[in-house]
Amino acid sequence: MGAERSLSCAALVAGAGLLASCGGTATSTAREPATPNTGLNALATEGDLKLASTIHAQQGPISEAERTDLIAQAVADLRAYQERNPSAGLSSLTGAAAPTDLTSILGETPAAAPAPAPVSEAEPAPDVLAQADQAWVAATPAPAPAPAPQLAQAEPEDPLAELATRMARLLREPPPGSERLSDAAALAAIESVKPGVLATIEAPTNALGTKLSPADLHALIDARERLLANPTEANRTLLKSLAKIAPAGGVRVSRAVLCRRVEGFGRYEPLTTDTFIAGRPIRAIVYTELDGFMARAARPGDPAQQGVPIGEQVSVELTQSLTLFHDSDGLQAWHKPAQRVVETTRAARRDFYLIHTIELPANLTIGKYRLKVTVTDVTSGAADEVSMPITIVASPVPRGSR
Repeated sequence: MGAERSLSCAALVAGAGLLASCGGTATSTAREPATPNTGLNALATEGDLKLASTIHAQQGPISEAERTDLIAQAVADLRAYQERNPSAGLSSLTGAAAPTDLTSILGETPAAAPAPAPVSEAEPAPDVLAQADQAWVAATPAPAPAPAPQLAQAEPEDPLAELATRMARLLREPPPGSERLSDAAALAAIESVKPGVLATIEAPTNALGTKLSPADLHALIDARERLLANPTEANRTLLKSLAKIAPAGGVRVSRAVLCRRVEGFGRYEPLTTDTFIAGRPIRAIVYTELDGFMARAARPGDPAQQGVPIGEQVSVELTQSLTLFHDSDGLQAWHKPAQRVVETTRAARRDFYLIHTIELPANLTIGKYRLKVTVTDVTSGAADEVSMPITIVASPVPRGSR
């Protein structure tokens, strides 16, 4: 606090032009330009100094108590001067003759102000410091993050070209520990996006071929040639690849008709009625069309085509049984055991039909029946069945009789 007072008084002294040389003896010449050698003069210099004032006549270093007295005396001197000269401010002393002895102005020497009690700075409590830290953090919000720079959107890539590139690389370089991707699976993926694009992929005008590297283009062409050389194997590979995620629905009887004549797939003449007269045998052809059947590699003993390597042929193997039931109680009235049918071709069949010539016995009683046709795909083990209605009626009443 003593230092603060020293600075304040020094500023007052400097502002009023009251500073004078230190260490000399004050003269008694009236109104000479020298400023009075009082407490203000002593405060103007730091360190050791010789005091010559009407307040402190002793000589030696200034103690803290003496410094406090000098500050109090300086304040009292200035206040008294302003009271004696109400129309004059401190600036009136600058450059003017100042009285050599302020006691002649004040009339008496004011008592020195008591030294203030030393102020001890208390250590703030930890919770106060924590609250202050929180208040400081809360008062200073974190700067908002700078907006992310807007990146120019890249042009969308051709999904077909990207897919073809991936398939070609998988054909050439299978992943470590994996089998080589089959030609059928790779080409089927591409064809599913744009059917027919692989047929002319090497043409200069092909939209896909012009976007591929030479290595990728040749990989797809080679896969296509291998596929064309053995389409049966390609079909088998595809079915095997999809079996775990999309099991085959199995064989299905899509159509069953009692016919008078059959010439081929979809070429048949159905019977005009399903009602027959009792006591007469019923002759008909059971025609069935099938979907969902599977082909297998041809084996020795299959009806293979002569002159064609058996490795290039496939076979469809099925069985079909026929059973006639009474519609009322479900009792079996007639049965034809399952018969094996094997058909071998160079390419897998897309359509398949079965024909069985039957002759139902003449001793069937009057009533309604159902003829059940059961087909089993030996290759896949799947089976399906359908039923056809048959009605047996009595002999017509002869004309003219009652």
